[in-house]
Amino acid sequence: MRFGLTGIDSIKQNIQVIASTYAGTVPLDRAFGISPDVVDQPDIIAQALLINELMAAIAEFEPRAEVTSIDFEQGPEEAEKGKYFAVIRFVEREVQ
Repeated sequence: MRFGLTGIDSIKQNIQVIASTYAGTVPLDRAFGISPDVVDQPDIIAQALLINELMAAIAEFEPRAEVTSIDFEQGPEEAEKGKYFAVIRFVEREVQ
């Protein structure tokens, strides 16, 4: 975690933290993050659930970001292990 970030860099870091945190693991904000229920689901179901979780969590916890798309990518090593990673695209939103 880098401190002192501003603008788009701050938003990117916050989205990374949201996407990598399971709800229920942050002591003073148990709702922060995404549901761990997506783990161990078939890929297509897990991806659909994860898109929903990410969209909702980012909308709630990072109001400066408007998500435009979420795609899943898989390199050769990830494919071999049955893993993939989310690519979240967003634009900066003006908040008041």
